[in-house]
Amino acid sequence: MSERIIKIEPYKTYDDIIKLSGKVSISDINLEIGIPENRTLNLYKYEISDSVQFIPREHESLEIKINLNWRKDFQISTFNSILLDSENPAEVLALRVQIQCEKTRWCSEQKKIDLSTITNRTLLNFQIPLNEVKNFIRVVAFITREIEGPNTVLNIPTSSLSIVSTCKDLSIQIDEIKEIGGEYLPISPGNIGDLAFDMQGLENPFELPRILYSEELKEFLTRDDLSSVNASILTALFYFLDQYLKWTIFICRLDLNDKHHKSIIDLFSGYCNISKEELIAVIEKDKFCPEQTLSYLDVSNKLFKGLQLQNKYKRELKNLFKQDAK
Repeated sequence: MSERIIKIEPYKTYDDIIKLSGKVSISDINLEIGIPENRTLNLYKYEISDSVQFIPREHESLEIKINLNWRKDFQISTFNSILLDSENPAEVLALRVQIQCEKTRWCSEQKKIDLSTITNRTLLNFQIPLNEVKNFIRVVAFITREIEGPNTVLNIPTSSLSIVSTCKDLSIQIDEIKEIGGEYLPISPGNIGDLAFDMQGLENPFELPRILYSEELKEFLTRDDLSSVNASILTALFYFLDQYLKWTIFICRLDLNDKHHKSIIDLFSGYCNISKEELIAVIEKDKFCPEQTLSYLDVSNKLFKGLQLQNKYKRELKNLFKQDAK
């Protein structure tokens, strides 16, 4: 007996019709930072001036001010085609806006706005308690159907709270994120004898090596308020990443379908300021041949400089020296 499959088309939607923009306000230092056009703001590396860096964790809260506006050539009547003929979009639909943190599961209150009130002067304010969020927060918005309708027309959303349009998120980075394979650097405490740090798994061509630190140092290295810890990690980072570079070029059996392998290519391409194709070409040379070894030395030197430039290494080191000199 054959099985008959009936395809059911989803209802129509119109996405990215309302544009989100805005700024972050820190009232206790009278600072406002605009969210860039690419909708991503990195507060962790934001420089107030050439010598002063904004540090989010020194403040208790942030205020995020969100502006709403219709995209060009769109207006409320755009939604007529995804509603019943007798329905008025201004009465049936509403925009809902919320701020979320995936890491801690915190979310703000959800604000509902009538579509007819949205202009380029529409402003929403959200207070963000920094002790309840970590890594990233995202401003999300979607247009929902607010009134239950008769289920009589295909491709028309009729259920209450059906999402008929989503907006492109705004993303705000709060903390430093060091990523390989979409996760933090694979570092954890371990029983490594008299060593302070060790790297294990360098001989495995498939899985990323792990960084281990002594169990005796765990109570210190898990803190983020010690200058000595920051100095230790800052100094050791060159060695750790160069070991990963050696592993990637000489040991790894590269599989670009593996998210960890793909991410480490992205990482080194960015730090070394070379194309992914150029780096992959180095990896695919005959292992340990003179040409590959010379290419590694060149890429390693670029990594050494790029890591300093992109992470404001000199400024961070200077700040640590200043703290120690007090």
